[in-house]
Amino acid sequence: MIFATFFTAMLCGMGVGSGGIFIVYLTMLAGYDQLAAQGLNLYFFIFATASAMLIHIRARKLPVKRLFFLCAFGSVGCIFGASIAQSLSGELLRKIFAAVLIATGSSSLLSGRKEKTLLR
Repeated sequence: MIFATFFTAMLCGMGVGSGGIFIVYLTMLAGYDQLAAQGLNLYFFIFATASAMLIHIRARKLPVKRLFFLCAFGSVGCIFGASIAQSLSGELLRKIFAAVLIATGSSSLLSGRKEKTLLR
């Protein structure tokens, strides 16, 4: 588990969407159910995001007013999404997660262009 966490952190630091990889590891190899794996991944992501956000704020690369707006709405979305996930079965949640991974991966692969972020 330590190697998988380190590998995920390394990918996250390089800008790769490593959450999907970590969740796949947790469900398929470590034996976690889907909801617990997603929760553990979000817990991991909080620390990775917080450290990156502090570095970018210190370098003055983030517009702070827009950042507070995005954080507020993101928090509401997290609470809403978590309440929906609690009411779904593990099997359905796993299928939805797989569909989202396939859709986002295909979109990134087929677009071939760099995406703009909301912060710029």
